[in-house]
Amino acid sequence: MEIRHVLEFISLAETNSYFETAERLFVTTSSLSRHIMALEEDLGVPLFDRTTRKVILNEYGKLFLPYARQLVHIADDCAAAFEEESQTVQGTLSIGSIPKMKAYRIDEILREFRQNNKNVILHIHEGDSTALVKLLQAGEIDFAFLRNRNVSVDAFETVPIAQDHLVAVLPKDHPLAQQQSIAVSQLEDESLLLISKNSFMHRLCIDLCKNAGFQPRVVLTSQRAENLMDLVEQGTGIALLMQKPIAPILPQNLCIVDIEPRVATTVFLAFQKGQHLTVAGRQFLSLCRSIPFET
Repeated sequence: MEIRHVLEFISLAETNSYFETAERLFVTTSSLSRHIMALEEDLGVPLFDRTTRKVILNEYGKLFLPYARQLVHIADDCAAAFEEESQTVQGTLSIGSIPKMKAYRIDEILREFRQNNKNVILHIHEGDSTALVKLLQAGEIDFAFLRNRNVSVDAFETVPIAQDHLVAVLPKDHPLAQQQSIAVSQLEDESLLLISKNSFMHRLCIDLCKNAGFQPRVVLTSQRAENLMDLVEQGTGIALLMQKPIAPILPQNLCIVDIEPRVATTVFLAFQKGQHLTVAGRQFLSLCRSIPFET
């Protein structure tokens, strides 16, 4: 039994006219007729005596009418209760994230969630993917936005958010700056500036060079991409960084050149398989799943 059919029954009982009821409820008379017949079929009895001009409640219809009004009232109360619950979800979520949240719209996700769940407290932990994985495995955070070249973390459920790729950052007057892309092998004799050791990005760059057959000459590491770009401006070397976070803040005297072969990474939300999610957790997961994947 559908509540909308019950609503249409109540209106038809008041007007005794398919045409008037259809106009009132913005449905066609044929749809209205089908819905009333479906309701009668559900109840197993006819509810109206029908003539060529109008319909009139029969004894079954008169008996059902007060119950129909109660059903609609209960449905309204239930919908209001659900709405109130959705507006008053409370709790705490601990969420880990790689730095540069804005580049991957993570800040937008957090802002939208807070706007719709004002009673949920968010604790944000920024860090490298390697460190965040440990926190996630230990149950110290509920979710984490991680970066991985291949999304295949067996212990976690994952929701892809965005894709990025590795680039070289170098002065515009550098000989390699005129190329459309730089082969990894061309970096063998270059001084490289990388994100700090023990980070996902550091291992990615080291492995990339080793797979090309050489040990990279790393002259400096830093936790912040901005520091590496400052040092590139000073002629210290070439920085290897992800494209999306640095493109909007690239100094005018520097340029970005793609690395060949292309090294793509995926930013994704992760949480433990089989994890019991709170109402707030389920709403956060639902929001992340609704975000279109950004390439």
